[in-house]
Amino acid sequence: MADRWGCPVSDDLIREEVQRQGKEAAQAHWPPQKSSHAQEEFSMVIMMDGWMARERGTDWGLDPKKPSTQRVAWREIKSAVIYRFEQRAETQSGRGMLCEKYIVACAPLTEPVTFGQAVQEEAMRRGLARAKNVYVVIDGAAWLWDLTQDRFAESIKTLDLYHASQHLWTLGHEIYGEGTPESKKWVTQLLHQLRHGKEDRVIRRLEEILEKWEFQDPDVQETVEREVHYFVKHRDHLHYQDRADEGAPMGSGAVESLARQLQNRFKSCRQFWNREGLTNLLAIITTVKNNDESFLWN
Repeated sequence: MADRWGCPVSDDLIREEVQRQGKEAAQAHWPPQKSSHAQEEFSMVIMMDGWMARERGTDWGLDPKKPSTQRVAWREIKSAVIYRFEQRAETQSGRGMLCEKYIVACAPLTEPVTFGQAVQEEAMRRGLARAKNVYVVIDGAAWLWDLTQDRFAESIKTLDLYHASQHLWTLGHEIYGEGTPESKKWVTQLLHQLRHGKEDRVIRRLEEILEKWEFQDPDVQETVEREVHYFVKHRDHLHYQDRADEGAPMGSGAVESLARQLQNRFKSCRQFWNREGLTNLLAIITTVKNNDESFLWN
């Protein structure tokens, strides 16, 4: 752009402007955008997750060969995707896509309570109070379920199907051995039942393992108990056939896609952020992705 203007712009000036605009964006509460579809009936989907970014650690700049140096600190970026059911579409190849979506991405070390408030506020901007149904799809992280109960208690909650399948595979490997035909057959059968409306049968079969089986290896016993209790805890969040019949998502692919997009920007080779730079640029990118940049520039 500077070449087109015919005048130079220094890197320092660009950075200074990013920090200034980023600070404003991070603290702003934008008004809801006007919509010509405000009176149409719709349902809302909210997906939440976290991904890791590299910050400069307390020993950044020291010789990396020295022992006990913390040059890099990995920090979680809590993120969310919000969209209306009716904004889903497909490409010519049949790949799913969202015509319109909104995101939340909070700075490192943001408390779950603060993140939950930010997600709720953004959802309200996008019509949460008018939604016919609200679907929340998340993985098994305890903080996500606490947040959902706190901010979206009346929503229809779904445990991400992929994460559920991972826990079934963990069980199968512990019981029958990793990579064995018995393990594959057992897990595949349960996954089919779980996906096609027989989740109660799956839970019962898992409970019978604890009732009737006892493993000699205490580590195996501990893992099996933990995984069975995981499914029992989420028995009300496994209604995948019901979600499929409604056309609702069974997995959190949209927020996983968002994480990949943001990581492409923030986790490139040799990128190690300081907190200010990461926070402010993240706020600008979130503002632009939500089509709110007109509020910021004006």
